[in-house]
Amino acid sequence: MTENIISAEIEPMPNKANQAAIALQRMGFKVLHIGLTISVQGPQSLCESIFNVSFETRKKTVVSEAEGAEAAFQKALTENMRIPLELKDLVAKVMFTEPPEFIK
Repeated sequence: MTENIISAEIEPMPNKANQAAIALQRMGFKVLHIGLTISVQGPQSLCESIFNVSFETRKKTVVSEAEGAEAAFQKALTENMRIPLELKDLVAKVMFTEPPEFIK
């Protein structure tokens, strides 16, 4: 069984986006885009160990070619989330992404 890949948006400190992206990449994240936020992906276990979060499987109705379909995703439980010391001066906020909801 393959491990879940988690997507996150990282808000860097002002003028620290490139440094933050390099640090995240060195930690094992795949950097997808650098802009106002840094889009990253990584294995669930990496997210859990770096940011002290856990995940639970949830379902959400999303639009498909049919009337709607349910998509399973990993919901981040962020009550105990922390930004590690090596990222404290580079990262302001971490947001874990979920599939979009569409209202009919």
